[in-house]
Amino acid sequence: MEKIKHLPSGVSNFEIIRHDNLYYVDKTRFISVLEDGDRYLFFGRPRRFGKSLFVSMLEAYYDVKNKDRFDELFSGLWIHEHPTECRAKYQVLRLDFSKVNGNMDKVETNFNAYCGNRLVSFAEKYEYMYYKGFADDIKKESNATERINLIVSKAETYGHPLYLIIDEYDNFTNTILSLYGEAVYEAITHGEGFYREVFKKFKGGFERIFLTGVSPVTLDDLTSGFNIASYVSQEAKLNQMLGFSEPDVREMIAYYHSVGMIKGDLNQQADFIINTIKPWCDNYCFSLYSYEAGEPPVYNGMMVMYYLNRYMTDGHLPDDMTVPNALIDYNKLDHLIKLEKKNRYRESFILKAVEEEYIVGQVKDHFRASKLVLDENFISLMYYYGMLTIKGKFGFRFKLSIPNNNIRKLYYTYILENYAKYEEIDVSHLQDTFDSAAMFGKWQDMFGFIAEIYKESTANRNAIDGERAVQMFYMAYFSLNPYYLLCPEMEFNHGYGDVFLMPEKRLDYVKHSYIVEFKYVKTDADAKDVQAKYDEAVNQLKTYSAAPQVKNMTEGTELHRLVVVFKGFDVEKMEEIVYL
Repeated sequence: MEKIKHLPSGVSNFEIIRHDNLYYVDKTRFISVLEDGDRYLFFGRPRRFGKSLFVSMLEAYYDVKNKDRFDELFSGLWIHEHPTECRAKYQVLRLDFSKVNGNMDKVETNFNAYCGNRLVSFAEKYEYMYYKGFADDIKKESNATERINLIVSKAETYGHPLYLIIDEYDNFTNTILSLYGEAVYEAITHGEGFYREVFKKFKGGFERIFLTGVSPVTLDDLTSGFNIASYVSQEAKLNQMLGFSEPDVREMIAYYHSVGMIKGDLNQQADFIINTIKPWCDNYCFSLYSYEAGEPPVYNGMMVMYYLNRYMTDGHLPDDMTVPNALIDYNKLDHLIKLEKKNRYRESFILKAVEEEYIVGQVKDHFRASKLVLDENFISLMYYYGMLTIKGKFGFRFKLSIPNNNIRKLYYTYILENYAKYEEIDVSHLQDTFDSAAMFGKWQDMFGFIAEIYKESTANRNAIDGERAVQMFYMAYFSLNPYYLLCPEMEFNHGYGDVFLMPEKRLDYVKHSYIVEFKYVKTDADAKDVQAKYDEAVNQLKTYSAAPQVKNMTEGTELHRLVVVFKGFDVEKMEEIVYL
C-alpha cells in the first residue's frame, strides 16, 4: 500500500517533498511558460504564497547534477511528459536573502558571510566540472563580490551556463528600511553600496536569472546596477503560478478522501469544506487581464493547508477561522501606515477599504523607496503585501478590494489597536454577549456593551471623523465575534445595508443572524430629527430583508432586523423591527 502523502506544511524544499512523498500541487507547467519569455525575470507575490517552494522546484529541474534524477524528482508531474530543452542544463546558484540578518551594525558582514558560504557550497558542488582545487580558490577570495567574479570567469572559460535564482531579494532591505530608515537603506542600495555592487556583478554573468520578492521597490533602487530584469508579476499567463486554484483544492480533498483521512460523501464534503474556507483564503487576483477574462481567483495555499490539516486532525474546521500566521502580517500593515507621521490619509484609507466594495487606485510596477511616503504609492504597497487584490478596472485605474476575511481581520486589528492607543478598553466580557446573541438571540447585551464602550471612550471622538464613526466602531468589535462573517455595505435590492452578521455555516449551534442599520444625528438634533432617521432605517430594513439572497445568507437562522440611532455619543434608539 502506498504511503499517504501528508501535507507539506512549512516545507519549502521540493526535493524533500518528493523524496518524503509529501503532497505537491503541480506547478511544473509554468516552467515552459517562463522559458518562453525573457531570460531575466522578477516575479513578486505576497509573503507565504509559495515562492520559496517554487524556486526550489526550478533549482531541482535546471540543475545539471539532476540530469539522471529526472524520473525520481518529476515522475507524475506535468513537466515529466513535457520536458523543455533547458532541462538539467545549468549550474544553479540559489540565494535566499531572507537568511541575511537585517541588524544594521552587521548587515554587510552578514550579507558577505551568507553569500560567501553559498558561493563556496556552489564551488564544492560543481568542482568536478572544473578542476581540483576550484573550491579552495573560491574560498581564498575575500568577499562575495570577488567570489562571484571568479565563478563567472571560470564558468565562461569552461563553457558552463549559469542560472541565478534569488529568493526574497528584498527581505533584509525591507527590514532595514522599516527599522533604520531611508538614509541607511540608500547607503546599501545606491552609489557604492555593497548590495548595489553585488547586483552589478550578477548582470551579464548568468544565462538566466529569476528573482522573487514582495515588491519591486528595492529592484527599482538598484536599476542602474541591475537594469535587465523584466517585471512579470502581473502577466495573465502567470496569475495562477503560485497559490491554488479551486480544482487544485478539490483534487486535494479527493485524494485525502480516497485514503480515508476525510470521511463521508466526497461531493458533500468537498462542497462543505470549500464553501466554508473560501471566504477566508480565496479571492486573490494578480492580473487585470485574468480578472476580465473571468479566470477564477487564487486561494492562498498556506491557508488552505492550515484548514485541511485542522480538519483531518480534529475532524472539523477550527471554530476560529483566523490563520495564526496571517496575523503576523499585522506589523507589516502597521509599518506601511506609519511610514511617515502625517498618516491621516492612510488611516482614512483603512476605514474606506473595510467599508466599501472596492477602492480605486493605480498599481505601479516600480517606484523608489524615497517615494514610499507618497500617498499615491500607498495603494500599490497594500497590493504587493496582499492587503488588496484586483477586482476590475475603473478607467485607467484598478478596482481593488480586501481579498478575504483573514486579511480583513488585519484591518480591523489595526482599527482596534488605533482605538486602544487612546484609551485602554476592557473587552473581557464581550464574548459572553456574543454567545448570547448567536445562540439565544439576546442581542441587547452585545449592542449595548459596544455602545457603552463607544460612549466611554471619549478620546475616540477624535480618532475617526464623520457619521461613519459609529458604524466603524461597531464593525471593529463585531470582527472579534467568532460566530459570524462580517458583511458591511452589502447590496440588497439596489440598496446597501450597513452591516449583515452572516452566521458561519459550519456552526450549527448559531441560531440567530442580524441585519443592522446605524443612524446618527448631532448632539443638538431634536426628537423630530431622531424619529426621521429611525423611520428611514425602518424602511431600509424592510427593503433589504426582502432581498432574495437574504434567506440563503441566514443559513436557516432567525433573522433579527435592528435599528441603532446615536445622538452624538449616546444611543437614542436601539430596537428590533419585528413587524416587517
